[in-house]
Amino acid sequence: MKITYPHMGSLNMILKTMFEGINIEVVEPPPVTNKTLSIGVKYSPEFACLPYKINLGNFIEALEKGADTIIMLGGVGPCRFGYYGQVQKETLIDLGYDFKMIILDPPHGRLIDFLKELSGYFPGVYWKDALKAFIFAVQKMIAADNLEKHLLILRAHEDKIGVTTKIYEKYVEGLKYAKNKKELDYIYREGVEKIKQNANVKRDIQLKIALVGEIYLMLEPFSNMDICKSLNELGIEVTKTDYLSDYLINSAFKLPQKLEFKRYVHGYLERDIGGHGLNTVANTVKYAEKNYDGIIQIFPFTCTPEIVAESIIAKISNDKNIPVMSLSYDEKTGEAGYQTRLEAFKDLLERQKINALK
Repeated sequence: MKITYPHMGSLNMILKTMFEGINIEVVEPPPVTNKTLSIGVKYSPEFACLPYKINLGNFIEALEKGADTIIMLGGVGPCRFGYYGQVQKETLIDLGYDFKMIILDPPHGRLIDFLKELSGYFPGVYWKDALKAFIFAVQKMIAADNLEKHLLILRAHEDKIGVTTKIYEKYVEGLKYAKNKKELDYIYREGVEKIKQNANVKRDIQLKIALVGEIYLMLEPFSNMDICKSLNELGIEVTKTDYLSDYLINSAFKLPQKLEFKRYVHGYLERDIGGHGLNTVANTVKYAEKNYDGIIQIFPFTCTPEIVAESIIAKISNDKNIPVMSLSYDEKTGEAGYQTRLEAFKDLLERQKINALK
C-alpha cells in the first residue's frame, strides 16, 4: 500500500508521521503549485470550489508518483465538502487511474470509533503502535500550529522582509522530521527563539487583524495567496481564528466551543449554516469585542455558508464599529488586485486608529 492525501496546511506533516509510524508507505503529494491547480481545474466541474480543484490536482500528481491509495474525509451537511471524495473518486476512475479510495466521516465526538474505523483499513497494525503514532502526530500538529502563531505576530516586526519566513520554514521542516517528543520540543523552542530574535521593529501605530472564514483557505497558503505573509509584510499582526489542531480537537471531542460560539452569534445567527459559517460569524464578533483593528474574511468563490456569513458580518461591522473586508478566491483570482485591496484596507485601519487616538 502506498497512501496519499490532499494538502491542507500542516496536514501533510501529521499524516506522514502517523502512517509511517505504523509502517505504511506514504507518497507525499507535491507542494501545491499553479500546475496542481491547472490539473485540478482541467478535470473538475466548472462551478466546483477552489479546494475541490486543488485536492483533485493533489491526487492526480500523487497517483502519477506511484500512490495507490487515497484517504479523504467525507460527511454530510450543507457544505459540499462531504461529497468531494466520492465525486473525485469517479473522476479519477474515468481518467483511468487504478487506486483505492478511503473516505472517512469526521469523528464528531467519537474519536475511538473513528480510529477503530480507520484501523480496519490496515489489517495487521497493532493498536498500541497506531495509538503511539497518532499521539506523536498530534504533538507535531500542535507544535507546528503554535510556531505559526508566533510567526504571524513576530513577522510583522522583522528587520528585513523575508528573513523570518526563511527561519520559520527551516524549523517547520525540522518539526516534520523530528523522531521523538524530546527532539520535537527542542526544535520548537529554538524556532520560536530564532523568530523572536528577528522581531526588532516597533511601530507607533500597530495594527492587528483577525482572519476568519472557510477552513481550507485559512490553512493552505497557496489557496489564499499567502495572505498572512502579505499582511505581515505590511507590518500588520495577524490572528488566524482556525488551525488544524482546533479543527481536530473540536471534531474529535465534544468540547464547549459551539456553546461559546452560540453566545457570540446570538442575535445574528440562530442555527448552524454548514461549513465554517458559524465559526466565521462567531469569530467576527469575538475579535471585534477584543478590540482588533479589522477583520478579513476569506472563502472560496461559490461557498454558500460563507456567502451567508458575509452578509451577516457586514451587519456586525456596523454594530461593532469594526472594518470588515471579504475576499473570495477561485482559479482566476489575480494577486496584484488583492495586494492593492490589502494596502487600501491597511490605510483605512490606520486612519481610523489615528482618529480614535485624537
